[in-house]
Formats: sequence, C-alpha cells, structure tokens
Amino acid sequence: MGQHYLRVFKSFQLEEVKKSLLIMGDLSGNCASCSALGINAYEAKTCPECGTVFKYIASRRLETHPTERFQLARRLAEKRPDLTLIDLLDYQKAAGDKAARDFFSASS
Repeated sequence: MGQHYLRVFKSFQLEEVKKSLLIMGDLSGNCASCSALGINAYEAKTCPECGTVFKYIASRRLETHPTERFQLARRLAEKRPDLTLIDLLDYQKAAGDKAARDFFSASS
C-alpha cells in the first residue's frame, strides 16, 4: 500500500515557528522572521539576510491550488525532509489572534 499524507494537529509556540518559518510562493519563498524575499524554498537552509535556520515551511500554493495539496505535500517531504510542513492559514490565524490579544492587553 502507498503512503498517504494526512493533516495532523500539534501544539507549537507561535514565536518559535515565526522565527524559523520559510513561506513558499509559486516561484520563491520569503523568511517570516525578517521578510526577506526571493529565497529558493527547495534549497535554502538559512535566510540569506538574517541567518535564520529554517525548521518549518508553509505554502501559499496549498490554499490557491487545493487539488494539488497532497502532491505538493509529497514533493516538499521528498525535497525538504528537514522541514516540518505547517498550514499557512492556521499560522496566519494564530498570529492574528495573538496580535489582537497583545494589542488589547497592552491598551488595558
């Protein structure tokens, strides 16, 4: 039987993910820590601008091409087994929730 990719939920420290996250687009990636652009997501181990060591990867393509979701997950697992694939929308929602909590607790 062939392998199948399933979504798994795991607890993460949001700041740890942000400082080690490579966000992949269609042609290149960007560093979530410093926002550097044009990073080769299939080869870069670190950010060329801030030196961040990438541990996580998220892809905009998973959301814009949902029929390719599992093919992309497989390709990333094969080409970047050193990185943990996370869902970009989950990350963005958690980051937005944290920013709102921080804003309202700071203004109290």
